[in-house]
Amino acid sequence: MAPRKNRRSENRCRYYVRREAERRGWDLRYVGSGGDVLEEQEIEAYFADVGLTGDRPDFLFCLAGNPTIIVEAKNQAGKLKQAQKQAEDYANKINAAGKYKIKLAVAAAGEEDKGFEISVSFLTNKGWTALTSHEFAVTTFPTKAEVETALKAEDGSTTVSVPSQAEFVDAAIETSRILRTAKIEAPLRPKVIGAVVLAMYEGQIDNTPSHVLQSVNELVKTAIDSVQQQSEIIRERLKDALRLSGADFNRLAPYIGRIINTLNRLNVRSVIQTDADFLGMFYEAFLRYGYDNNALGIVFTPRHITRMCVDLIQVSVRDQVIDISAGTGGFLVSAFDAMKQQVRSAAEMEKVKDSIVGFDTNPTVWALSMLNMLFRGDGKSHIYNESCFDDDAFAAIYRKCTRAFLNPPFSQDEEPEYLFIDRAMDALKTGGLMAAVVYAGIFADKNRNLWRQRFLLKHKLLAIISLPEDLFYPTAAPSSIMIAEAHVPLAKTDRVFMARIWNDGYEKLKGKRVERSGNQIDEVVTQFHAFMQGKPVTSELVTTIGGADILL
Repeated sequence: MAPRKNRRSENRCRYYVRREAERRGWDLRYVGSGGDVLEEQEIEAYFADVGLTGDRPDFLFCLAGNPTIIVEAKNQAGKLKQAQKQAEDYANKINAAGKYKIKLAVAAAGEEDKGFEISVSFLTNKGWTALTSHEFAVTTFPTKAEVETALKAEDGSTTVSVPSQAEFVDAAIETSRILRTAKIEAPLRPKVIGAVVLAMYEGQIDNTPSHVLQSVNELVKTAIDSVQQQSEIIRERLKDALRLSGADFNRLAPYIGRIINTLNRLNVRSVIQTDADFLGMFYEAFLRYGYDNNALGIVFTPRHITRMCVDLIQVSVRDQVIDISAGTGGFLVSAFDAMKQQVRSAAEMEKVKDSIVGFDTNPTVWALSMLNMLFRGDGKSHIYNESCFDDDAFAAIYRKCTRAFLNPPFSQDEEPEYLFIDRAMDALKTGGLMAAVVYAGIFADKNRNLWRQRFLLKHKLLAIISLPEDLFYPTAAPSSIMIAEAHVPLAKTDRVFMARIWNDGYEKLKGKRVERSGNQIDEVVTQFHAFMQGKPVTSELVTTIGGADILL
């Protein structure tokens, strides 16, 4: 019998398995009651012919009532391989009995104060092998869909699902809690996450406390050095921006293993290989729900809104795209993804890689935007760690771009948002389009009358689309999408598209924005495209007003 302390620890690990399995869609009820799970003492009682002859794995998970996954849990992270071997041995014993065929074995190991980790193996015709997705090991409890895919493939591969909004939020809250416990100041936290994610992307981190910082830094260096399309100066600047060294980060060393385990719950290495904007989605959750992250000073546009803006002004492979306040690169990622989907040749792909331009003054945030583009398959992006208001830096793209995106800083006295809007328009050729997420009152605020008049004498306002008031929750920032055509003055006879989105596919519930049905984004995008083609709008969400009314 296991000592009481170990048994208690194993119970905590078993609880972790239950929680992760439920999070991934498994029904934790007893199989006989319509659920998916049998615990150790229940397995032979339910499947008398299972062939275990008294052995007791911690769990047997069933798919459609059939034994499918053996799970073994251990009380220390160092016992993960041992747990994996035991799970495979239990599966082999069941398979040898001949009645059932188990092809999946899951191991879990860890402790509360060090975090838990999971590994998954699959039985091929050559023996047991790590279950992989996009050639990277699956590091969380597989969903039913992932299991079904693996059973069909039969080669030890599956396709992991992109984590849900709730999964990103849970991981972000846990990561923020770990960083606070490690006494890492808020402005340094994005650097930690960027460095750890890039190191995980590159290889296996040695999370021994005495070696972990060196391991992270070496993996980051290797990843950045592999981006040969960038100059040595840029690569060195990236390394400096992401290097974890000094007293602040020495305090972090004992905690990095827990951060790694938390990110592994999202299958970070596999998901980065998909079309999902992993880093962007994680940062959106981290900056929203990290509780004390307001000090980070990062303007973050929700990823479904960056995609909406790209759809609204229809980015194509022929475009030159700019974001003069790029942040973590959300608009640039969405534009790049849309352009990639239209690519028809290697030469066209190289052109697209040269068609993304951005600016950001914060070295860490700049590094994150560069990482974001690197993960998307673009190592050539022209994202500058410079101010867009630096004339020398800006000269290279003045009047050169065809699409501009922007979420300027709100309520910033030194550089008010209208200056960013003007600068974005300066980057556009005549007829180029800008989509900007702006303060909702920018075309109604009396303090901006003179600026609006000057703007409309130069450029044509095409649309104002009001967004849900809780879009940036928990930050109160009522906002709209402003669309304008560059260097074509608004005429009194022009029409301006006006829309109100009440439902962007999310709602505020228990202190978080969670997914809901009834998303109105597609309807508004479709109506705007019809408007741009001179067709009448037919939605209750939309109206048009005359240019004469705007020019008043």
